[in-house]
Amino acid sequence: MNKLLCVILLACGAILASGAGATECAPAPQAQCAGAKLAWAKLKDRDLLEADFADATLTNADLRGALLRGANLSGADLSDANLTGADLTNADLYGANLTRASFGRAQMSGANLAKATMIKTDLKLADLEKADLSEADLKNAQLNGADLQGANLHSAQLDFAHLYMANLKGANFTRATVSKAGFHGALLKGAIWVDGKICGGGSFGRCK
Repeated sequence: MNKLLCVILLACGAILASGAGATECAPAPQAQCAGAKLAWAKLKDRDLLEADFADATLTNADLRGALLRGANLSGADLSDANLTGADLTNADLYGANLTRASFGRAQMSGANLAKATMIKTDLKLADLEKADLSEADLKNAQLNGADLQGANLHSAQLDFAHLYMANLKGANFTRATVSKAGFHGALLKGAIWVDGKICGGGSFGRCK
């Protein structure tokens, strides 16, 4: 490929270098971008349905409004990425690095976020209904107003996390760590608390 053309395509985010022996990656529905180097990629509102970004580098990527339903982002580095308004329903983020990533009103219902590193991640107002967050590192994460109804938080690290006004109805907190986490106004009815207790009606802000 002509060097000048390659530079233009890179700047536009149309074709980006990828790893694992592949020569290029064109982010699109069902794209095979495993191991791709996509730092600072401009993918706002892009249709990336069921695309494979396993172990890809997506640091500082602009993924606002991107359609990532069913996408494979396992092991991907999404630190400092902007996923505000992105649809990550049923996406696989197993072992992904989401440090300082911004999600805003992202939709992640049913997403697999097990063991994901999400320290200080901004997940305010995110739709995480029935998401698998087991063993995820959510220390200092911002989950204010997030919908975590029925979410699996088994063994998750939530120390210093902010869950003000979050919907935690039926969520599983078994063996999770919640030291100095903020639950003010959070709905905990039917949640399974860290000690296995089922939170009763009227559980707002704390498990009763």
